[in-house]
Amino acid sequence: MNKFNLVIFDCDGVLIDSERIANTILLEMLKEIGLFLTLEDVFDIFVGASMTHCLEIVKNLLGKSLPENFATEFEQRTMQAFMTDLHPVQGIHDVLSKLNLSYCVASNSSPKWIQKALFVTDLLPYFSEKIFSATEVSRSKPYPDVFLYAAERMGFFPKDCVVIEDTPTGVRAGVDAGMTVFGYTELINPEKLRAVGASVVFNDMKLLPKLLDQQNQSFINSGK
Repeated sequence: MNKFNLVIFDCDGVLIDSERIANTILLEMLKEIGLFLTLEDVFDIFVGASMTHCLEIVKNLLGKSLPENFATEFEQRTMQAFMTDLHPVQGIHDVLSKLNLSYCVASNSSPKWIQKALFVTDLLPYFSEKIFSATEVSRSKPYPDVFLYAAERMGFFPKDCVVIEDTPTGVRAGVDAGMTVFGYTELINPEKLRAVGASVVFNDMKLLPKLLDQQNQSFINSGK
């Protein structure tokens, strides 16, 4: 058991309630090109994956190349929906305003996407100079690169970091980075995150400060 000194938040689904919006739009666009899935399928297959990986999956499922403007069109539609429909995850403003540990965000999304989403939800001021994207490293999640990069840039060892993730892809990345992972389970079966290594699962973001304090208090009580 280690003491946490840095909290690394994923973005989509952890800071911003974007997964439902983005995946509904993706579902519509897939239907337009002849790939018929359910919203549950889209969540299971695509949540947590980088855009590059998503496009590869769609190409394999469809059996042919996608329209050249598919990714651009998806981003444009999603950004437009964000302007009117995007909200922060319930309770996250209170968590960030009271958190007494260093923190940052590390996401598979592009810097443009992250900054826009945080701006729309009034979260951007919390993350000045603390935004890290998988586009800045060699490999996206489920590889650990972006988490290791974020920890290094923030000045902490992996063992001192706790990752807050909501997908199996992100949890695997955090575990492989040598970090403790807390799984946020508002939109996913907790067992799916436990199965890939989440040490703690919780479905109410307002509980996070207490969970972090409990872990650090246990570390102190252990005399390490």
